Amino acid sequence: MFGGSFDPPHLGHALLVALLRARGEVDRVVVAPVFDHPLAKGTKTPFAKRLAWTRAAMRMHGDFVEVTDLERSLAEADPSRPSYSLRLLEAVAEQHRGAQVRLVIGSDIVRRAETARWHKWDEIEARFPPLVVPRAGYADAVDCALPEVSSSDVREAAARGDWDAVRRRVPGAVADLMQVPDRGCVWVVGHGHVARHAEPWLVERGYAVCRVSGRDVVAGRAAWPQTVPAAVWVLTSDGAIADVGARLADADVLPAGVPVFHGAGARSAAALLGTLRPRNPVGSLHPICALRRERPWPSLLSEATFGLEGDPEAARFLEALVSPQPFLRLGGLGERGRLAYHAACALAANHLSVLEARACDVLRQQGHDPAFIEDAVRTLMRSAMDNLHDLGIPAGITGPMSRGDIGAVQAHLAALDEPTRSLYARLCEDLGALIGG
Repeated sequence: MFGGSFDPPHLGHALLVALLRARGEVDRVVVAPVFDHPLAKGTKTPFAKRLAWTRAAMRMHGDFVEVTDLERSLAEADPSRPSYSLRLLEAVAEQHRGAQVRLVIGSDIVRRAETARWHKWDEIEARFPPLVVPRAGYADAVDCALPEVSSSDVREAAARGDWDAVRRRVPGAVADLMQVPDRGCVWVVGHGHVARHAEPWLVERGYAVCRVSGRDVVAGRAAWPQTVPAAVWVLTSDGAIADVGARLADADVLPAGVPVFHGAGARSAAALLGTLRPRNPVGSLHPICALRRERPWPSLLSEATFGLEGDPEAARFLEALVSPQPFLRLGGLGERGRLAYHAACALAANHLSVLEARACDVLRQQGHDPAFIEDAVRTLMRSAMDNLHDLGIPAGITGPMSRGDIGAVQAHLAALDEPTRSLYARLCEDLGALIGG
């Protein structure tokens, strides 16, 4: 567990993770920006922005790193408790049961004896044995030390507009985000799967985010933000969107002209948010991406294509918001076409689970070790999807159908039981039509 203010994250932070990985000392690193700092270090940048910067800095490490917003969740659950490292370590250990959790710190902290000021340092040492990473100026001569870079130096360079100095000290992706102009605030209504991914995505585009509980809005007890929004994105369950729109209209909290859009794929903006018109333009922005709140990192939202439509003013805002990512215009589809669009998305996102379940069933019935079955099938499915992504259809397709080996397919069918046999046969027919076999 590697915690810090990350205001902003610099090359030393990114290289620390690379050093741990190269040494092979750990299987995974959890990086946690602090929500507030108990030692009163200057952390003036909003948490959501520091979280987005840290995720940008660590993205190069892929699945080896998890950048978590756990510190904020802990603070929201009990605002009276300080943001101590021990509390965070215990929460990380709870999330990763069965793993040995260790604290990562720099040798500068040890050499300056800063740990004497830490809350229950003795207990941290006993329960979460620290990994001390050498930093230049605080390392032995034989150590491979990380460069001595400080976030305060980066902030000072940014304040005087010396962006060359900033770029020499931080990952390029972080420098790019630091130079994104502030574009105002977006109210995000809802705390579900998409909302969890939407906040850092919006922050990367220069928007502050004010989160609003969808349940509180529907119940009529919402505490509306004081900040005037540039837009409102309703990311509640589909069934609550119309109620949220009605509450927004009744509360009269939005200035005229502020666009309001929802994230559902199957219904148009006019159908669900029509109560806000004509005072506020309405639209919809549907990410064509499978998102789970339990897996906020790494998020694919920044790579997704979007489906969007709405009133002209709302559509213009959404196209500028999404750019340069691709999008599909849904405005001219009509109700049936809109449902067919959503069905296509559901077909790709939801029904892979049927194939996984059927394949796992066959292997379980053969008596293979259950501990290995799901990993085997998921690795196979992931590699097949990677091939399709990189090579396309039909080049990325493997297996007997791609080779025209009908005898193998017939043998497979004879070996399978129902209902897997019928599913396999139907998919082979469709695959044959797809590849022209």
